[in-house]
Amino acid sequence: MSVRFLTAFLKSAGESGVMMLESSGEQRTVLIDREALMALGSPPRADETRLQENVQTLCAIAEVKLLRPTSAGQSIRISKADVTEWQRRYY
Repeated sequence: MSVRFLTAFLKSAGESGVMMLESSGEQRTVLIDREALMALGSPPRADETRLQENVQTLCAIAEVKLLRPTSAGQSIRISKADVTEWQRRYY
């Protein structure tokens, strides 16, 4: 499966991030929890810079989630637990 990054932005209220991907010809929405953004680096921050610096990591996490049959037609949500699991596997 090929996933193509389209855009990423922080919601205006700052409580979460949104990433748009294209997968199998469909646009998919990825919601990134505030706690997930904070877990991506030190010091913990949930801002636009942290989101943009970690687009590649977030795309990798989203791609794994897209492979699950339960994700068909649904938004993907990335949580702190997903980030922690990714860090445990790749660091």
